[in-house]
This record gives sequence, C-alpha cells and structure tokens, in this order.
Amino acid sequence: MQLTSPDFHDGDPLPAKSVSQGLGGEDLSPTLQWSGVPSEAKSLALTCYDPDAPTGSGFWHWIIVNLPVSENGEISSASLPDMAKSALNDAGTENFTGAYPPPDDPAHRYIFTLHALSLEEIDPSNITGAYVRFNIMRNQIDSASITGHFKNNG
Repeated sequence: MQLTSPDFHDGDPLPAKSVSQGLGGEDLSPTLQWSGVPSEAKSLALTCYDPDAPTGSGFWHWIIVNLPVSENGEISSASLPDMAKSALNDAGTENFTGAYPPPDDPAHRYIFTLHALSLEEIDPSNITGAYVRFNIMRNQIDSASITGHFKNNG
C-alpha cells in the first residue's frame, strides 16, 4: 500500500490549512491519496498521530473508521464519505484537529496512516479513541503512512 498527498511530500511541512485555527490555519486535514489496498481488506481506517506532543503518550489528531474499500482512493476532512465515522481524538472532538505544538518545541511530526482492516465495521460510539485504535491495530492487514511536520515559531 502507498499513502501520498497532493498537498505535501513525505517529510515536508504540513500545508497551512492543516494547522490549528489558533495559529492561523483552518483545522483541515491535507488531502490524502492511496493505492495498492489489499484485495482481502474489508474496510479502511485513517489516523493522524503526533508522537512528539509533550503528553507522555503523544496526541491523536484524527481517527476515521469504516472507509469504503477501494484499491485507489482519496480523502480529506472537508469531504468524508457518508459511511465513514469519526472517533474521538485527543482533543475530545470527532474532527481533524490541526497542528498546534508548544512554541518552544522543535518541529513535531504528524503521521497519517491508512490501515487496511480485516473487519467491515468498527462502531466508535460510546468508546474511547484508544479502544477504537486497539480494534484498528488488532485487525490490521496492511498499512501505509506519510509524515508531515510543523514548528510553532510563536
């Protein structure tokens, strides 16, 4: 599997729209495109994780489950498919939360991962994001990632 973006290349800065509104961004995910999804996948999930957040456990910015399976596809937070469902992220919302690292921190990494899953559906209702991610990892067939970074120059 491969995950790419027309908005940034792997290892490059995130696009301005993917920064928090508090820093002048739009809290919108970059557009993400995938290819090579295994034929045995029954659903897809997408996550965005900042391992550099000073929480002791990183920060989950976005968790989407029940994406329809297609060998090739595209998604952004501005246009989710009807059947896709959002789980609570670490900000306590079901939306994409844009980058907002502390001003004195070095650049943070934002890892977007597409997960091909062996189950058709995960119901994110009334469960924590951690439990949703547990179900993603337990049922993962394959995955692909792209990483952007952002530094808050304060």
